[in-house]
Amino acid sequence: MERLFLECTVRAALLVGVTAIVLYAMRVKAATAKHSVWAAVVALMLLLPMWVAWGPKASLRVLPPLVQSVADQAKAPLEIFSAGAARSIQVSPGLVILLSAYVLGLSVLLVRLAIGTIRARRLVRDAILRDGVRTSLQCAAPVTVGFFHPAVILPAHWRYWPKAQLDAILTHESEHARCRHPLVQWFAVLNRAIFWFHPAAWWLERHLSALAEEACDNAVLARGYDPRSYSEYLIDVARSVKQSGARLNIAGMAMPGSSLPRRIRQILEGGSVPHISRTRMVCVCLVCAVSGTSIAAGTLDHAQPNSSAEHAMIQSESAPAAHPATKFVLGDLTIKGDVHDRDGVRDRILTAWKSREYDDSKELTDEATGGIRGDFQERGYFQVVVHDASSQPLGLADGRQRILMIAPISEGEQFRLKTITIQGVTPDRAPSISLATLRDQFRLRDADLFNMTEVRAGLERLQRLYISRGYAGVSVQPSTEIDSASHRIGLTLRIAEGPHTP
Repeated sequence: MERLFLECTVRAALLVGVTAIVLYAMRVKAATAKHSVWAAVVALMLLLPMWVAWGPKASLRVLPPLVQSVADQAKAPLEIFSAGAARSIQVSPGLVILLSAYVLGLSVLLVRLAIGTIRARRLVRDAILRDGVRTSLQCAAPVTVGFFHPAVILPAHWRYWPKAQLDAILTHESEHARCRHPLVQWFAVLNRAIFWFHPAAWWLERHLSALAEEACDNAVLARGYDPRSYSEYLIDVARSVKQSGARLNIAGMAMPGSSLPRRIRQILEGGSVPHISRTRMVCVCLVCAVSGTSIAAGTLDHAQPNSSAEHAMIQSESAPAAHPATKFVLGDLTIKGDVHDRDGVRDRILTAWKSREYDDSKELTDEATGGIRGDFQERGYFQVVVHDASSQPLGLADGRQRILMIAPISEGEQFRLKTITIQGVTPDRAPSISLATLRDQFRLRDADLFNMTEVRAGLERLQRLYISRGYAGVSVQPSTEIDSASHRIGLTLRIAEGPHTP
């Protein structure tokens, strides 16, 4: 989950940054064109989480060829007791906090969006249609609402406007409706809710709103309306909104909109309305589509060797050539990650493995990985994970190939024993041996560090106890209950006794 958050955050930032560079490099100034491009960016951002999680990926081989092979992938947390035994999976406290904060922010913004959408529908439903114009007493300024059939709603005092002002305002709002700006803005707000933690999502929502207003202003000026008179109309509408005391909280486009001083300055500065040719717009769309798809689907990968000779050289570096009779030994160990007793772990593993020989480096790495995991488990680090352990040759010594093992480790939290509960497989059938005697087979006491080695030893002693009492055997089903708050683990053992011979 953390990886999904990180990938979506980075890819969204790259998507917005690359799009801004493309628009600047290709000198796209027309508000309508920029609005279309940024609307496409919002659509791609909305698809980004699903694409990252389940969509197709394209390898971008821009990294240098691998110099050495990586050993086994990280093994899933622990096979706790034995083959086939149940495993306990715990969500880390950090992930719980992250998800809780995200869901809280998402819920608040989705509720606000839902309220605005419902109010917009009610506004259209309650509006009064007279002389072909919809009006509402709730409106202090003209608004355009609706997704597929946008409606323009004017305030009740529109009859007092001069005809030129009414025509200019209707032209502005009709352009909102024609371009489906309310629908685009609704998706921008939805994108802001999903990516509420990302500054780019908030910027996109504001920028699309500003571009929509600018595009509609340009449409009004293109019809030949006087810039100064039109600016006065906007100021008059803004004054009405201020006198009303509040703006409508709806999902739609409301005039005069945000950034009114900047809009008026652009209108009064004059100049021709920015225009972009169809050919250049197609080129912009193609470049943005290619770059956006690459950012969404691309994953960095290592380049392949350019020749068989280079491939052979890399193979020889990654898997050191040795005579079939050459044995591999652990020469040194590097532990990466924020772990406790790093030097102690290294010394204990090197001491335990100093006389062990293996036929290949992979077998050595796998065995040593299990030893490292066991060392941490003995000290209560129940959920330790060894990530992508790898090896490098250190050279021959006494006819044996010495290996440097590199082990990135996430040790997790340190846990203590909460209690050991022993019971029969079925609640109505208690074990034949007293629970106190069975409990004494485990040297761990409550609040001791949860030592996996001692748990396994206790299970072996319990097996031997049953055999010594005349039982053909016993089946033990262990399970754990993790209390993250107190860092305690409760161990439950369900016992199924074998046949008894007196």
